[in-house]
Amino acid sequence: MNFWESILLGIVQGATEFLPVSSSGHLVLGHTLLGMQEPELLFDIILHVGTLLAVIAFYRRDVFGVITGMRDGVRSWLEHRSMEALFEPEGMRLSLMVVIASVPTALIGLGLEKIIDPDDGASLVTPALVCGLLIINGFILAANRGLMQRETKPKEGLFTIWNLGIAAAIGVGIAQGFAVMPGISRSGTTITMALLLGVSRPDAARFSFLLSIPAIVGAVVLKFDPSVFAGEQGGAIVLSYLAGAVTAGIVGYLCIVWLVALLKNARFHHFAWYCWAVGIIGVAYFG
Repeated sequence: MNFWESILLGIVQGATEFLPVSSSGHLVLGHTLLGMQEPELLFDIILHVGTLLAVIAFYRRDVFGVITGMRDGVRSWLEHRSMEALFEPEGMRLSLMVVIASVPTALIGLGLEKIIDPDDGASLVTPALVCGLLIINGFILAANRGLMQRETKPKEGLFTIWNLGIAAAIGVGIAQGFAVMPGISRSGTTITMALLLGVSRPDAARFSFLLSIPAIVGAVVLKFDPSVFAGEQGGAIVLSYLAGAVTAGIVGYLCIVWLVALLKNARFHHFAWYCWAVGIIGVAYFG
């Protein structure tokens, strides 16, 4: 992979990680169209680090609120020695919901990954499969059109990320677990599930993106292999990977801004047409 291919794939990752069209699916298609016989898993993970930084930058106030809430919760617990005091700060409760949602994500995601991409066998992930799943993803997005008609501002009866219930957190975590399949959008499924479970539109996006932080960090920890950077080409590989990550982060940040605006205007479901078009053309081409 050369420098400019890294930039191109960084653009693909940044544009598709947050828009509900499946970044992993588009990376598979990108690898195929660029003639890469073996997908570079570590490179894909490094690209996800770039988009992770975009999430942290855009939702920095929420991330800071979680950190300070955890600090205040620990201080309160040390003072009062009660679980109620521990989870009284909003940030601590939100961090707990993220942890709860991450459990089914890990269980389902790791299970599906072993099935579709086993270590000791041929991967089931093909461009044709990705395109078929993109078609299904389109139906998921189309199904939430009615959910988009809710008020932009949270009102009585709708959850926000600061009072999210355990059942809603688990539901969103389950949806994120199934999004390990390339072609099924993580943001699309989690936001759709959050809306279905009664979370307001802007907070559905906020919780979805905050939930991506431990998922990406976990992937980096499990898949990082420093030996890739060894040898004479190590410096060039580092530069290439860094260029892709920076590109993914910049493009990803801009796409978060755009997606949040689309959610406010209830136009999230329009991406279904894109998924259907790419999926149908891809199935015809790769099938």
